[in-house]
Amino acid sequence: MAAGSPPCLSLPALLPLSTLLLSLLLSGSHALSPPRFTKVPVDQIGVSGGVVSFVCQATGDPKPRVSWNKKGKKVNSQRIETIEFDEGAGAVLRIQPLRAPRDENIYECVAENSEAEINVNAKLSIIREDLLPAGFPNIDMGPQLKVVERTRTATMLCAASGNPDPEITWFKDFLPIDPNASNGRIKQLRSGKSLGTPIRGALQIENSEETDQGKYECVASNVEGVRYSSPANLYVRVRRVPPRFSIPPTSHEIMPGGSVNITCVAVGSPMPYVKWMLNSEDLTPEDEMPVGRNVLELNSVRESANYTCVAMSSLGIIESVAQITVKSLPKPPGTPMVTETTATSVTITWDSGNPDPVSHYIIQYRAKTSDSKFETMDSITTTRYSIGGLYPNTEYEIRVSAFNTIGQGPPSEPVETRTGEQAPASPPRNIQARIISPNTMMVRWDEPEEPNGQIKGYRVYYSMDDAQPMSLWQIHNVQDSIITTVQSLVASETYTIKVLAFTSVGDGPFSDPIHVKVLIGVPGQPNKFMVGAVSDTSIELTWEPAHEKEGIINYELRYKEGSFGSQITKTFGPSSSYVAEGLRANTEYFFSLAAISNKGIGAFTNDISQKTLQAKPSAPPQDIKCGGSSSTTLLVSWRPPPVESQNGALAGYSVGYQVVGPAEASGGEPMEEPAVPPSENKVTLQRLEKWTQYRVTVAAFTEVGPGPESEPIVCRTDEDVPGAPPRRVEVEVLNSTALKVMWRSLLPGRQHGQIRGYQVHYVRVENGESRGLPLIKDVMLADAQWETDDTAEYEMVIGRLQPDTTYSITVAAYTTKGDGARSKPKLVVTKGAVPGLPYLSVTPVSETSAVVRWDPPEATTPGVELQGYRLQFGRRDVSPLATLEFAPQERQYTVASVHRGAVYLFRLQAKSRGGFGDEASVELSVPENTPGGYPQMSEDSNATCCSVQLSWAPPVLAERNGAITEYTLAYQEAGAGAAVARELSLPASQSSYVLDGLRPNSAYDVKIRAHTSVGPGPYCPLVQYRTVALQADVPKNFTVKWVTKSTVLLTWKFTQTKFPFKCTIEYNRQKMDVDARLTKALVSNLRPNTTYEFGVTCQENTEGGARHRVITKTAPAILVKKPKLDIYTEPEHTLTMVFPPVESKDIKSFYVVVVPLKRGSGPVRNLKSPDEMDLEELLREANPKRRSRRQLAPPDQRKPFITACFKQLPPSFTVGAEHRHSSCESKALEPGQEYVFFLLAELNTTAAKAFVFQPVHGHVHDPRAGGRPPAHRDRRGRPHLGVGPVLAVVFIICIVIAILLYKK
Repeated sequence: MAAGSPPCLSLPALLPLSTLLLSLLLSGSHALSPPRFTKVPVDQIGVSGGVVSFVCQATGDPKPRVSWNKKGKKVNSQRIETIEFDEGAGAVLRIQPLRAPRDENIYECVAENSEAEINVNAKLSIIREDLLPAGFPNIDMGPQLKVVERTRTATMLCAASGNPDPEITWFKDFLPIDPNASNGRIKQLRSGKSLGTPIRGALQIENSEETDQGKYECVASNVEGVRYSSPANLYVRVRRVPPRFSIPPTSHEIMPGGSVNITCVAVGSPMPYVKWMLNSEDLTPEDEMPVGRNVLELNSVRESANYTCVAMSSLGIIESVAQITVKSLPKPPGTPMVTETTATSVTITWDSGNPDPVSHYIIQYRAKTSDSKFETMDSITTTRYSIGGLYPNTEYEIRVSAFNTIGQGPPSEPVETRTGEQAPASPPRNIQARIISPNTMMVRWDEPEEPNGQIKGYRVYYSMDDAQPMSLWQIHNVQDSIITTVQSLVASETYTIKVLAFTSVGDGPFSDPIHVKVLIGVPGQPNKFMVGAVSDTSIELTWEPAHEKEGIINYELRYKEGSFGSQITKTFGPSSSYVAEGLRANTEYFFSLAAISNKGIGAFTNDISQKTLQAKPSAPPQDIKCGGSSSTTLLVSWRPPPVESQNGALAGYSVGYQVVGPAEASGGEPMEEPAVPPSENKVTLQRLEKWTQYRVTVAAFTEVGPGPESEPIVCRTDEDVPGAPPRRVEVEVLNSTALKVMWRSLLPGRQHGQIRGYQVHYVRVENGESRGLPLIKDVMLADAQWETDDTAEYEMVIGRLQPDTTYSITVAAYTTKGDGARSKPKLVVTKGAVPGLPYLSVTPVSETSAVVRWDPPEATTPGVELQGYRLQFGRRDVSPLATLEFAPQERQYTVASVHRGAVYLFRLQAKSRGGFGDEASVELSVPENTPGGYPQMSEDSNATCCSVQLSWAPPVLAERNGAITEYTLAYQEAGAGAAVARELSLPASQSSYVLDGLRPNSAYDVKIRAHTSVGPGPYCPLVQYRTVALQADVPKNFTVKWVTKSTVLLTWKFTQTKFPFKCTIEYNRQKMDVDARLTKALVSNLRPNTTYEFGVTCQENTEGGARHRVITKTAPAILVKKPKLDIYTEPEHTLTMVFPPVESKDIKSFYVVVVPLKRGSGPVRNLKSPDEMDLEELLREANPKRRSRRQLAPPDQRKPFITACFKQLPPSFTVGAEHRHSSCESKALEPGQEYVFFLLAELNTTAAKAFVFQPVHGHVHDPRAGGRPPAHRDRRGRPHLGVGPVLAVVFIICIVIAILLYKK
């Protein structure tokens, strides 16, 4: 066919062709399709130490599997993680933190299914932080931790800058957020500001849900690169909080006409409105009232005022006041006056010059020279001050300024003064001496550097013995000259020479000594002997010969290490320098030098010292220790290297660390912490991998460099929650009510600790949304199964599910620190194929039994195999129903013990592999009969003089034989003989009745029967009730007299003369009968610090009675520690109690209670609880302290008594001795009597009096005995006295019996 010539086909030829094409299209519409990328990853540029994520998604049929490769291999690293999408085929490759150049590479996304495999590449580049281009994105404001109430709007703020402006996206739980997929509920804001910062990229979540809870990251990207914010958690919960000030307004002091902004911030849930008020005037308009934060701007303020910030919400209103005080700068003080001058100080005084107080003053002074600057003395609070540290004989200018809360005022007028003269502060310089004749030397020098006045002359001191005191040296005075000759010297002797200068005030210091030998031809002392170049192992020395023509042939150098080192001598030829080598680093050396000629050796110079330079430490730090302080930090500590190995002042420490394990083998980079100051001996390594072993070394360094590293130690960071969900989560549907969940453990690098178990969360899903709360199944691992690798696989069966129902399944691992991230939800549907409705019938076979028959369902779903039946039956008014299961071949069941007059419910379900099918239901109504049993009459009643309240229960269920229609109540007076009883018809709904119109103090026989629609049943046995006598009164003034920790004393009164014989106290579902004539009742065995409601009911009179109630609270257990008891032999019959410290703010008074025990030959009697004592009588008989003890009657030793009363509890108290703080008489104890002691505290209360007891415990001794046997105790463990005399009597009786037996 020629090109360009269209083919010509006839219509008959086109029809078969079109049919063929149509059939091919139709058959291909259901064909499988290869993968196709719906989102491809893009090249990214990250920052070292940061984060990048590559997103890759694909579609196809079957759904393709998406994975990531690096250099053709699966990515496998602790820092590189693959996160799969919740729905659809896709995966995110996340690298954190980035490491250059190791992570710089081309990453390959692979999508594959059974039809084909496709791939796409993305390149990663990494730039160091210090080399970032100018336009690289920067997170100016990242998201912060946020807690939001459910259904409220949550805004995660983010602001970024860069050139060009970066695009902002969001990630949740390491997966990208697509706002378009949320039906408008999640939005990314495009404009607006928050605190002046753009929030163009803020993420706003409306109508927040629990599924929105998670970890959010803000990502800024442009052509220069990408940067991630720090992650921030969003928590969604329900909460209501009243308003409070998070930033309360602060007071300010300002200058007149100044401006100030006052910020007031309040928080709460709901967020409060905030407004400002000046007195009663609202400064914030009602319609412009902001929420949470309000800034009041004040301009041109002239007067002081108080401004009130008011925060209000539905939960309350709070206020806070800010005081604005207007002040001005202080005025200049008066001109200072000089009151005293010395050579180095000037004392000045000045007038404040300000009517208002000032906070302090500052003094500025300077020497009157062209280049001098003012120096400042600050924080001076007086108007007189001495300025020290001045130079002698110098003119100064001084001024003063005042300070107040506003600031510094202008300075005063300056005052000028001159300091006085002083003796020279420095000696003459460059002292030189030379022998000019056999007994004459010439000495010359230069003027001092600090003469401190006019030099009047010099004194030359010289001596042949420099060890002599200076007063014995010879002196040569010189005036107006710096050169002189000294004669009459002794030949061949060595003289030491010192020179000083003097002013009119006194002598200055001596110069350094020089030496000269009185011998012509012997070299003089070398001049300008000094140190030259210095290293860590050598020191260079330089000098000048005394004279050029002295015939020097050698030099002798002497030096030693430190002040006490051994001396080393070096001799060398004529030179002007020498290098001492082989020295130790950072060590001080002393040097002296002498010249040698043919005539002999000259005088040595004075010692000069020099320290060698520092070197690197020659030993590592010692005692290295390391421990995990958190999941991402390690605490490393050490001690410095030995002093002799430091080789200088330590400038700091360097700490290096490296991951140990697989990451190290794959190229884990050694890291180094920033230098640690030398004063520190520990450092916290941060931003580490969780639950990871690190190899740590420490090295010390000086200014020269680092020393050797310590031996490495290995330590591990602490555990954290798992960093990833379990892998390969799969769900298998077992049947209509059960699922099997399978998963694989986490990668070791993401476990972040020892995996202690897994939690499987499952929830029912309808229309894509969860219904109800998620349920949790826990899989705990034994210690031996704690995971260390990624090969462990687990499974769990979840049962009792609903058939044909969609469930969402997630799995999370947990460590001791908590749960990790959940896996992506797996949606599965339970099986729903169950049998249909079976045929069911019930036939009575007797009055008390029925036969249940059934047949299989008529319509059965194909493939459904019948496995049995489940029958539920029972009375319709009784639950639950009884349940029985039967085999497929069984077809009937006989039910025995059927009740007459009841309706029975029968339910039947067929069972298949998918579960139980539809339920067939049949009701069986059994005919009624008369009741076979009688009602149960209660013997308890509420009787008065003329009435009795009765109660009963219907016959037991099996004997009712139908629905109860009514009751017949019959009663008559006891002993009435054949008299006809009265009968009352009562409705079936009634279960109690009050018989009234009865005779007082009479007995009545009562019986009752039940009726059905068929007729009445039998009467119950007779029950007898008695009315009360017609002598009663209603109690009045029912009140609480006092309370203790476990008791309450109730009292009441009667207005009439005749009392009822009994009253009933009701409390805490308990009743207590008491004699009404006592008009009081003590209720015991109560709980401390507990509120009780008490009611009293006495026998009623003919007019009816009242029931009184009162509410009170028992005393708290304030006295916790028990006092101790000691016994002393002097004075006799006394005991000393030691009290513990007691918080007495809630206590009104303290009492020491003494309880005598009854005497007798038997064992110690049961002692009543102190809470059961008659406190009224005990306090009433407490004797106040009197001036004369002769007025005091002896205490009754048979009853408890109070021996001391205190407002504040003293440290100790002696029974029988007076105490200056006690307001009661202290009573002596009776010899041979046994006692128990208690500490009683009366509390400060506004209601009834409250008391607290605490027994005194400790070792008690008999005061009369010579020794100290231990005290006996009663059954409650409390000490008592008097066992010693009993033992003595027993011992004497035994001796008498022995003597009698011996004589016999």
